[in-house]
Amino acid sequence: MNLTIPLPDPDSRVLQEKAHAQGLTPEQYARQLIERDLAPDWLRNSWSNAEQAGLGQLSFDEIEAEISAARRNRRTGNPQPGA
Repeated sequence: MNLTIPLPDPDSRVLQEKAHAQGLTPEQYARQLIERDLAPDWLRNSWSNAEQAGLGQLSFDEIEAEISAARRNRRTGNPQPGA
């Protein structure tokens, strides 16, 4: 599905600034917002829990490091709290 959404100039500038701040095009940023809104409840709950644990702004590399550490701990029988 393709959408065309006319925005007033001030809103368009804000959208462009927010997208640029995240290294995205305005289209990518808008798509991200829509996909987040359409996400299932279980995924939104997971995101909320991550935010509360201070994990909401991790980079891809940091996420991969967290996953690797959890797997390593699981293999060695030394699970982390909440795992």
